Amino acid sequence: MMRTLALTVAALLLAGASAAPPPAGRQVFLPAPDAALPARIVDEVNAARTDPAGYARKARTLRNLFVGDRFERPGETVVVTREGAAAVDEAIAFLEQQAPLPALRASPLIDRATADHAADQSRTGATGHIGSDGSGPADRMRRYARWTATGEVIAYGSDRAEDVVLQLIIDDGVPGRGHRRILFNPAYTLIGTACAPHPVWRTVCVLDFARAR
Repeated sequence: MMRTLALTVAALLLAGASAAPPPAGRQVFLPAPDAALPARIVDEVNAARTDPAGYARKARTLRNLFVGDRFERPGETVVVTREGAAAVDEAIAFLEQQAPLPALRASPLIDRATADHAADQSRTGATGHIGSDGSGPADRMRRYARWTATGEVIAYGSDRAEDVVLQLIIDDGVPGRGHRRILFNPAYTLIGTACAPHPVWRTVCVLDFARAR
């Protein structure tokens, strides 16, 4: 019987201090992310899992936009990273050595768990894995089914599927590359994803992973 896994990591795709919720009583109106973004993120995750060496080419393209520790994409805000291009180089080396894994199947039940958390953080402006009701990722997923392995990653600040997945793989400043380990964990067979506007970081995308009982 498989040991239950409960792995959770959050990534801020924008540099800076920890996010804080908007002031009490203040309404913040933000445009919703493209409705197709969650499905595109699933496609990107599966592209990385099934052909990691091929996905390394996307990381190399990103690598060309670094100047020291600064990520400079023309026409966009400059992002100051913690590790600079060295983290991208390490991710490229990982992808080139990683064995291909099976694609994950999209799960409507897991989508519901991710949608719960994305909507919660869209309303509160919070970050991280604990919901305003005190629930953790496994709690939210158990509302809809039972699983033998669960994991969650959350990305803030990007509305591009490729950028979301590359940032999770690069894992700048994250000891142990926890996001990457979840994306490439062979125990998982299912994925659910939801995105919502975030009042501090612009967007929040929740990715939950599981293996059915």
